[in-house]
Amino acid sequence: FAIAPLLALLFGLIYVSVEYTSYQGINAGVGMVFMTTLFNGVVAFNSVLPITSLDRQAFYRERAAQTYNSLWYFMGSTVAEIPYVFGSMLLYTVIYYWMVGFTGFGTAVLYWINTSLLVLLQTYLGQLLVYCLPSVEVAALLGVMLNSILFLFMGFNPPANAIPSGYKWLYTITPQRYSVAVLAALVFSKCDDLPTWDSETNQYVNIGSSLGCQPMTNPPEGIDHITIKEYVESTFEYKHDDIWRNFGIVLAFTVGFRLLALLSLRFINHQKR
Repeated sequence: FAIAPLLALLFGLIYVSVEYTSYQGINAGVGMVFMTTLFNGVVAFNSVLPITSLDRQAFYRERAAQTYNSLWYFMGSTVAEIPYVFGSMLLYTVIYYWMVGFTGFGTAVLYWINTSLLVLLQTYLGQLLVYCLPSVEVAALLGVMLNSILFLFMGFNPPANAIPSGYKWLYTITPQRYSVAVLAALVFSKCDDLPTWDSETNQYVNIGSSLGCQPMTNPPEGIDHITIKEYVESTFEYKHDDIWRNFGIVLAFTVGFRLLALLSLRFINHQKR
Protein backbone atom coordinates (compact mmCIF):
# COMPACT_ATOMS: atom_id res chain seq x y z
CA PHE A 1 0.00 0.00 0.00
CA ALA A 2 2.90 2.35 0.76
CA ILE A 3 4.35 1.90 -2.73
CA ALA A 4 1.48 3.84 -4.33
CA PRO A 5 2.16 7.21 -2.62
CA LEU A 6 5.91 6.75 -3.09
CA LEU A 7 5.45 6.28 -6.84
CA ALA A 8 3.09 9.26 -6.92
CA LEU A 9 5.65 11.47 -5.17
CA LEU A 10 8.48 10.23 -7.39
CA PHE A 11 6.73 10.97 -10.67
CA GLY A 12 5.12 14.10 -9.27
CA LEU A 13 8.51 15.58 -8.38
CA ILE A 14 9.98 14.61 -11.76
CA TYR A 15 7.15 16.19 -13.77
CA VAL A 16 6.12 18.96 -11.38
CA SER A 17 6.88 21.83 -13.80
CA VAL A 18 6.65 20.20 -17.23
CA GLU A 19 5.07 22.29 -20.00
CA TYR A 20 2.90 19.95 -22.08
CA THR A 21 2.22 22.30 -24.99
CA SER A 22 5.62 21.87 -26.68
CA TYR A 23 6.65 18.93 -28.87
CA GLN A 24 9.11 17.73 -26.24
CA GLY A 25 6.64 18.38 -23.44
CA ILE A 26 3.72 16.43 -24.90
CA ASN A 27 5.95 13.45 -25.69
CA ALA A 28 7.25 13.59 -22.12
CA GLY A 29 3.68 13.81 -20.83
CA VAL A 30 2.47 10.79 -22.78
CA GLY A 31 5.63 8.97 -21.71
CA MET A 32 4.83 9.84 -18.10
CA VAL A 33 1.36 8.29 -18.39
CA PHE A 34 2.92 5.22 -20.00
CA MET A 35 5.62 4.86 -17.34
CA THR A 36 3.30 5.35 -14.38
CA THR A 37 0.93 2.81 -15.88
CA LEU A 38 3.77 0.36 -16.39
CA PHE A 39 5.12 0.80 -12.85
CA ASN A 40 1.75 0.41 -11.15
CA GLY A 41 0.90 -2.62 -13.27
CA VAL A 42 4.20 -4.40 -12.70
CA VAL A 43 4.12 -3.74 -8.94
CA ALA A 44 0.59 -5.16 -8.72
CA PHE A 45 1.49 -8.20 -10.81
CA ASN A 46 4.65 -9.07 -8.89
CA SER A 47 3.06 -8.46 -5.49
CA VAL A 48 0.15 -10.83 -6.00
CA LEU A 49 2.16 -13.86 -7.16
CA PRO A 50 3.58 -15.11 -3.80
CA ILE A 51 0.35 -14.33 -1.94
CA THR A 52 -1.75 -16.24 -4.46
CA SER A 53 0.68 -19.16 -4.39
CA LEU A 54 0.28 -19.50 -0.61
CA ASP A 55 -3.48 -19.12 -0.86
CA ARG A 56 -3.59 -21.85 -3.50
CA GLN A 57 -2.03 -24.31 -1.06
CA ALA A 58 -4.67 -23.45 1.52
CA PHE A 59 -7.35 -23.84 -1.13
CA TYR A 60 -6.18 -27.36 -1.95
CA ARG A 61 -6.34 -28.34 1.72
CA GLU A 62 -9.78 -26.83 2.23
CA ARG A 63 -11.15 -28.38 -0.94
CA ALA A 64 -9.82 -31.81 0.07
CA ALA A 65 -11.65 -31.39 3.38
CA GLN A 66 -14.76 -30.33 1.42
CA THR A 67 -14.93 -27.05 3.33
CA TYR A 68 -15.83 -24.99 0.28
CA ASN A 69 -15.60 -25.34 -3.48
CA SER A 70 -13.69 -23.35 -6.07
CA LEU A 71 -16.54 -20.91 -6.76
CA TRP A 72 -16.52 -19.38 -3.28
CA TYR A 73 -12.75 -19.24 -3.13
CA PHE A 74 -12.84 -17.52 -6.52
CA MET A 75 -15.43 -15.03 -5.27
CA GLY A 76 -13.39 -14.27 -2.18
CA SER A 77 -10.13 -13.70 -4.07
CA THR A 78 -11.98 -11.50 -6.56
CA VAL A 79 -13.77 -9.24 -4.09
CA ALA A 80 -10.86 -8.96 -1.64
CA GLU A 81 -8.68 -7.14 -4.17
CA ILE A 82 -11.20 -4.46 -5.11
CA PRO A 83 -11.15 -2.19 -2.00
CA TYR A 84 -7.39 -2.53 -1.66
CA VAL A 85 -6.72 -1.59 -5.29
CA PHE A 86 -9.18 1.29 -5.43
CA GLY A 87 -8.00 2.61 -2.05
CA SER A 88 -4.30 2.56 -2.93
CA MET A 89 -4.93 4.10 -6.36
CA LEU A 90 -7.06 6.84 -4.78
CA LEU A 91 -4.11 7.78 -2.60
CA TYR A 92 -1.84 7.61 -5.65
CA THR A 93 -4.10 9.77 -7.83
CA VAL A 94 -4.68 12.43 -5.16
CA ILE A 95 -0.92 13.00 -4.91
CA TYR A 96 0.19 12.43 -8.49
CA TYR A 97 -2.61 14.03 -10.54
CA TRP A 98 -2.28 17.55 -9.16
CA MET A 99 1.51 17.52 -8.80
CA VAL A 100 2.06 16.90 -12.51
CA GLY A 101 -0.20 19.79 -13.49
CA PHE A 102 -3.39 18.01 -14.55
CA THR A 103 -6.68 19.78 -13.83
CA GLY A 104 -10.38 18.99 -13.53
CA PHE A 105 -12.06 17.10 -10.69
CA GLY A 106 -14.26 15.00 -12.98
CA THR A 107 -11.29 14.03 -15.10
CA ALA A 108 -9.35 13.16 -11.95
CA VAL A 109 -12.12 10.79 -10.83
CA LEU A 110 -12.11 9.05 -14.22
CA TYR A 111 -8.31 8.89 -14.11
CA TRP A 112 -8.47 7.21 -10.69
CA ILE A 113 -11.10 4.69 -11.81
CA ASN A 114 -9.21 3.71 -14.95
CA THR A 115 -5.88 3.46 -13.13
CA SER A 116 -7.57 1.22 -10.56
CA LEU A 117 -9.01 -0.98 -13.30
CA LEU A 118 -5.59 -1.37 -14.88
CA VAL A 119 -4.03 -2.41 -11.55
CA LEU A 120 -6.94 -4.76 -10.94
CA LEU A 121 -6.44 -6.31 -14.39
CA GLN A 122 -2.74 -6.88 -13.70
CA THR A 123 -3.57 -8.36 -10.29
CA TYR A 124 -6.07 -10.79 -11.79
CA LEU A 125 -3.60 -11.69 -14.54
CA GLY A 126 -1.06 -12.63 -11.86
CA GLN A 127 -3.63 -14.76 -10.05
CA LEU A 128 -4.56 -16.49 -13.30
CA LEU A 129 -0.97 -17.46 -14.04
CA VAL A 130 -0.47 -18.86 -10.53
CA TYR A 131 -3.64 -20.93 -10.81
CA CYS A 132 -2.64 -22.26 -14.25
CA LEU A 133 1.04 -22.99 -13.71
CA PRO A 134 2.77 -25.45 -11.37
CA SER A 135 4.85 -22.98 -9.34
CA VAL A 136 5.17 -19.30 -8.55
CA GLU A 137 8.60 -19.25 -10.22
CA VAL A 138 7.16 -20.42 -13.53
CA ALA A 139 4.32 -17.90 -13.22
CA ALA A 140 6.82 -15.09 -12.57
CA LEU A 141 8.96 -16.03 -15.58
CA LEU A 142 5.99 -16.28 -17.91
CA GLY A 143 4.61 -13.04 -16.51
CA VAL A 144 7.86 -11.18 -17.15
CA MET A 145 7.96 -12.45 -20.72
CA LEU A 146 4.29 -11.70 -21.33
CA ASN A 147 4.42 -8.20 -19.86
CA SER A 148 7.66 -7.39 -21.69
CA ILE A 149 6.03 -8.24 -25.01
CA LEU A 150 2.74 -6.50 -24.28
CA PHE A 151 4.42 -3.31 -23.05
CA LEU A 152 6.05 -2.95 -26.47
CA PHE A 153 2.62 -2.72 -28.07
CA MET A 154 0.91 -0.19 -25.82
CA GLY A 155 1.13 2.46 -28.52
CA PHE A 156 3.81 4.70 -27.01
CA ASN A 157 7.20 3.33 -28.06
CA PRO A 158 6.92 2.56 -30.89
CA PRO A 159 3.96 4.93 -31.37
CA ALA A 160 0.80 3.35 -32.68
CA ASN A 161 1.12 4.90 -36.14
CA ALA A 162 4.61 3.38 -36.54
CA ILE A 163 3.76 -0.23 -35.63
CA PRO A 164 4.21 -2.43 -38.73
CA SER A 165 1.00 -3.88 -40.15
CA GLY A 166 2.22 -7.41 -39.44
CA TYR A 167 2.27 -6.66 -35.71
CA LYS A 168 -1.02 -4.78 -35.50
CA TRP A 169 -2.75 -7.88 -34.14
CA LEU A 170 -0.45 -7.79 -31.11
CA TYR A 171 -1.30 -4.12 -30.63
CA THR A 172 -5.00 -4.99 -30.83
CA ILE A 173 -4.92 -7.80 -28.24
CA THR A 174 -2.78 -5.93 -25.68
CA PRO A 175 -5.11 -5.24 -22.72
CA GLN A 176 -2.90 -2.58 -21.14
CA ARG A 177 -2.88 -0.37 -24.21
CA TYR A 178 -6.60 0.33 -23.82
CA SER A 179 -6.02 1.58 -20.28
CA VAL A 180 -3.15 3.79 -21.40
CA ALA A 181 -5.29 5.09 -24.26
CA VAL A 182 -8.04 6.08 -21.82
CA LEU A 183 -5.66 7.79 -19.39
CA ALA A 184 -3.75 9.72 -22.06
CA ALA A 185 -6.93 10.74 -23.87
CA LEU A 186 -8.49 12.03 -20.65
CA VAL A 187 -5.74 14.57 -20.05
CA PHE A 188 -4.28 15.28 -23.50
CA SER A 189 -7.05 14.68 -26.08
CA LYS A 190 -9.96 16.56 -24.56
CA CYS A 191 -11.09 19.49 -26.72
CA ASP A 192 -14.76 20.10 -27.44
CA ASP A 193 -14.09 22.62 -30.23
CA LEU A 194 -10.76 22.60 -32.01
CA PRO A 195 -9.28 26.03 -32.72
CA THR A 196 -9.29 27.33 -36.28
CA TRP A 197 -6.08 27.91 -38.21
CA ASP A 198 -5.96 31.39 -39.74
CA SER A 199 -3.77 31.15 -42.84
CA GLU A 200 -3.53 34.93 -43.14
CA THR A 201 -2.03 35.46 -39.71
CA ASN A 202 -0.44 31.99 -39.50
CA GLN A 203 -1.87 31.35 -36.07
CA TYR A 204 -4.79 29.64 -34.36
CA VAL A 205 -7.90 31.54 -33.35
CA ASN A 206 -10.69 30.63 -30.92
CA ILE A 207 -8.38 28.56 -28.74
CA GLY A 208 -10.18 26.80 -25.88
CA SER A 209 -8.89 26.42 -22.35
CA SER A 210 -8.44 22.63 -22.42
CA LEU A 211 -4.92 21.27 -22.81
CA GLY A 212 -5.93 19.36 -25.94
CA CYS A 213 -7.00 22.61 -27.64
CA GLN A 214 -3.59 24.25 -27.28
CA PRO A 215 -1.35 24.58 -30.35
CA MET A 216 1.81 22.48 -30.14
CA THR A 217 4.92 24.65 -30.07
CA ASN A 218 8.30 23.76 -31.56
CA PRO A 219 6.91 21.06 -33.87
CA PRO A 220 9.38 18.82 -35.74
CA GLU A 221 10.12 19.16 -39.43
CA GLY A 222 7.22 18.04 -41.57
CA ILE A 223 4.55 19.38 -39.20
CA ASP A 224 3.45 22.92 -39.96
CA HIS A 225 0.79 23.40 -37.30
CA ILE A 226 -1.12 21.00 -35.07
CA THR A 227 -2.92 21.00 -31.74
CA ILE A 228 -2.08 18.77 -28.78
CA LYS A 229 -5.26 16.73 -29.32
CA GLU A 230 -4.54 16.19 -33.01
CA TYR A 231 -0.95 15.18 -32.35
CA VAL A 232 -1.79 12.68 -29.60
CA GLU A 233 -4.64 11.15 -31.58
CA SER A 234 -2.74 10.89 -34.87
CA THR A 235 0.60 9.71 -33.47
CA PHE A 236 -0.35 7.51 -30.52
CA GLU A 237 -4.00 6.88 -31.49
CA TYR A 238 -5.16 7.78 -27.98
CA LYS A 239 -8.51 9.18 -29.07
CA HIS A 240 -10.94 10.97 -26.79
CA ASP A 241 -13.95 9.65 -28.72
CA ASP A 242 -12.82 6.08 -27.96
CA ILE A 243 -12.64 6.50 -24.17
CA TRP A 244 -15.83 4.63 -23.32
CA ARG A 245 -15.19 1.92 -25.91
CA ASN A 246 -11.71 1.36 -24.47
CA PHE A 247 -13.16 1.43 -20.95
CA GLY A 248 -15.53 -1.38 -21.92
CA ILE A 249 -12.72 -3.41 -23.49
CA VAL A 250 -10.68 -3.18 -20.27
CA LEU A 251 -13.68 -4.45 -18.31
CA ALA A 252 -14.12 -7.29 -20.82
CA PHE A 253 -10.48 -8.34 -20.46
CA THR A 254 -10.80 -8.22 -16.67
CA VAL A 255 -13.91 -10.40 -16.68
CA GLY A 256 -12.22 -12.76 -19.13
CA PHE A 257 -9.20 -13.18 -16.86
CA ARG A 258 -11.48 -13.96 -13.91
CA LEU A 259 -13.44 -16.57 -15.85
CA LEU A 260 -10.20 -18.25 -16.90
CA ALA A 261 -9.05 -18.14 -13.28
CA LEU A 262 -12.27 -19.84 -12.17
CA LEU A 263 -11.81 -22.59 -14.77
CA SER A 264 -8.20 -23.03 -13.66
CA LEU A 265 -9.21 -23.43 -10.03
CA ARG A 266 -11.91 -25.89 -10.96
CA PHE A 267 -10.05 -28.12 -13.40
CA ILE A 268 -6.28 -27.69 -12.83
CA ASN A 269 -4.65 -29.31 -9.82
CA HIS A 270 -0.90 -29.03 -9.16
CA GLN A 271 -0.81 -31.08 -5.98
CA LYS A 272 2.03 -33.57 -5.71
CA ARG A 273 0.77 -37.05 -5.03
